[in-house]
Amino acid sequence: MSPPIRPARRCREGMSLLEILVVLAIFAMGTAVIMPSSAKMLDQATAHAVFFEFQREVSDLRREANRTETPIRLIDPQVQPDPALGERRVRLREPWRYTMAPTLEIDEGGACGTTTANLLNGDRVVMTLRTDDGTCRFSRLQTTAAPPREPSSPQ
Repeated sequence: MSPPIRPARRCREGMSLLEILVVLAIFAMGTAVIMPSSAKMLDQATAHAVFFEFQREVSDLRREANRTETPIRLIDPQVQPDPALGERRVRLREPWRYTMAPTLEIDEGGACGTTTANLLNGDRVVMTLRTDDGTCRFSRLQTTAAPPREPSSPQ
């Protein structure tokens, strides 16, 4: 007697709908983990690019003061400049702006006074910068942590 005839197995090609949905769910979870850190890195890169643009503009003003032997005052952008006094402003990309106190004085030799500037994105302070060595180079100030509180004494 001949062996029973089995039906031929169908070769399975491709993936089932369930397998595809599982793979998509894994990709979605990976994206949800990565996206917040990517957005933060992009914000930091933009902040550094704006800082370097600001520094380059200040360096250009310093070279101009040295070349023309005319002092320049870099003022806060909220103040209307008076060209007769050599007042200038630096333009930053939107929505970035800066505040500066006191006005940065660049003498005719290109030396700078001490000043502090804040780089703002909208109304949020992103960086605080300071120059005090006469070279017009801004350095980023590190925010200091609040001093530890005294331990409370038992009453």
